[in-house]
Amino acid sequence: MKSNKFIHATLLLPAWKVMLCLLMSLHFILIPLFLEQYDTVMTYSPTIVQHADPVFTHIPILRKLLGGIPSFGDQFVLLEDVEVNINAWPRLPYYLMSLISYPVMNHLDVIPLVSTVLLTPVHAALLYVWVRRITGSISVSILGSSVALLFRELFVLQPWHWVNVNQIKGLLNSPFFSNALIHPQISFGVCCFSLILIYQFMMRPSKKLCIGIGIVYGVSFYTYFYLWTYLTLLLGLIGIYLLFQRDIASISLMLKAVCLALVISTFYWMDYWQFSQTAGFVDFQDRFALSRIPDLTERLVNLRPHLITVLFFIFVISRRSKQYLYLLLVVVAAEILWKAPIVIGRDYQSLHYAYHFFGPFVAIVFMFLLRELLFKIVQPNSFFVAGIVFISAIVVTSIGLYRSYQYSLSNHTAFSIEKDVYDAYEFVQNNVSAGSIIVVADPEVNMRIRNVAPVYVYVPSGYGTFATTDEMLTRYIEMKKFYGIDLDYSLDYKWYDSIHDEYIEPGLLETSRWLFNGSLKYSDNILREEAIVSVNDSRQFKSLTYDADLVWFGPYEKAVSDININKLQDLTLVYSNNSVDLYKFAK
Repeated sequence: MKSNKFIHATLLLPAWKVMLCLLMSLHFILIPLFLEQYDTVMTYSPTIVQHADPVFTHIPILRKLLGGIPSFGDQFVLLEDVEVNINAWPRLPYYLMSLISYPVMNHLDVIPLVSTVLLTPVHAALLYVWVRRITGSISVSILGSSVALLFRELFVLQPWHWVNVNQIKGLLNSPFFSNALIHPQISFGVCCFSLILIYQFMMRPSKKLCIGIGIVYGVSFYTYFYLWTYLTLLLGLIGIYLLFQRDIASISLMLKAVCLALVISTFYWMDYWQFSQTAGFVDFQDRFALSRIPDLTERLVNLRPHLITVLFFIFVISRRSKQYLYLLLVVVAAEILWKAPIVIGRDYQSLHYAYHFFGPFVAIVFMFLLRELLFKIVQPNSFFVAGIVFISAIVVTSIGLYRSYQYSLSNHTAFSIEKDVYDAYEFVQNNVSAGSIIVVADPEVNMRIRNVAPVYVYVPSGYGTFATTDEMLTRYIEMKKFYGIDLDYSLDYKWYDSIHDEYIEPGLLETSRWLFNGSLKYSDNILREEAIVSVNDSRQFKSLTYDADLVWFGPYEKAVSDININKLQDLTLVYSNNSVDLYKFAK
């Protein structure tokens, strides 16, 4: 028996984790292969939102920190007598997560691959340990963890969505790549480790587990917002259970763990207080809302629980097992936190993303219920059960391969950039001093250039800056008038795909997205366009309010602007190639 367990531990688990890691990073191999036929440079692309969190957060912050300039904020805000230390003090996670990116900061295209390869085995191991302790099943632990990491978004769908064939087909062609994002991966790993400690505490409370939960719960405040809110809700539900059990000793230990977590989270609350006093903070928070105000019908629909949650509730009631009750509380807490914003009527991004947890957990429950149903039909130790497990593994692997292939085939061109544009980025990186201000019209350059060098862009992207929305709109219109770009054209902007020689929908780079992101204040395109037009009508002059250092004149600017830039007296050409010209303002 011990020999079998040794073989299982030394051969099966490592092989499984390697296979899972390959499945979740296969598109990073396929995309460069598809791009070999084009005369372009493989690079990180903000247009692919599934891989964009380094672009909007820790890479620009790391660039600025190394450049000795304020790391989080906006240079123009600093000019308005705002204390520098507030803007130069990002929350602790940004410092810590930037360390992950430091070795590959000049190769943004490999950051998602590195994070996937490093963290997928960790997540798989944590999920395996957690599920194995609750269910005692090797097959559920391996298959459940695989399905949870590969297909988590499938289990977010309400049961009545499964009759929508087109929606299911779309999901099978477009994988959910939260595995490529560093922030959600770290949050998910911390969550899984927390669930193991909380489970052990629920089964056998001890002072050591109390300290462990307190430390991990405190650390959770420095990851995604929905993680510590989720753990708070889960601990609350477990506390209610312990109250019904009249287990005063365990409740006392849990309260001590919470107190320890609050002490550890002190720096988070200090940072939050500093940020909240900064000009533009309220607008910054608004731009990261989800921009959805659900109607009454949707709010009522989301009061209904998922079918899998209901079935598992019935199963737990019939078995009356403490470990299964714990798994039910884990799923219910995730579902409540995910749906609560919708039911309230404000679909806030920070809480809505709790489906990052609900999807994996309910996937594990689904596999567990399938196993229980199978054992009701056949003998648990039969070869038939082994065959079903083997076939399930083949199906899961095949679908994972298919999805990565389809995703790579459809999206590989978005990971390429013209060589001339890439060379211009390298010039900025090697020759432009830290803190320089660049005037840019192309939304993609606006997104990308701050990741290449520690510079500021005249028009903020809406991500990673505390500039007020009014300030952003003012500078946006000033930039348009400077280049002589027609406003109507900008509002109907489509991204030019140079590989296929066609215009396509810009997605992330649409004006309403990169300026307003998911603002609740400007919740639809009508309000957004009205705001832009209003500022445009009130600004008739073509001068820039603030001093700038450089002007970017690339393919987009040349195509849409109505300006003879060579005739401007205060500009000097400092760099030029077939696609991009860079001009310096005379001081």
